[in-house]
Amino acid sequence: MSRTSAIALLVDTRRALAGETHETSRNNTARNQQMLQEVERLLLNVRVGRTREFDLEFPTRIHVIVSN
Repeated sequence: MSRTSAIALLVDTRRALAGETHETSRNNTARNQQMLQEVERLLLNVRVGRTREFDLEFPTRIHVIVSN
């Protein structure tokens, strides 16, 4: 997947997680916040080229290999 597509995927995932956090119970909020922070960190790393391969668990499981 191109870097631009990977970034778009991560932005969409971040947006979905943020929406999910507002709608879930308190028990799931901590887990969603942790996943949101992980996606935000991953987004920054992909943008600057430090990460070339990653897995996402939300909303569906996917393995991404980033190409230039």
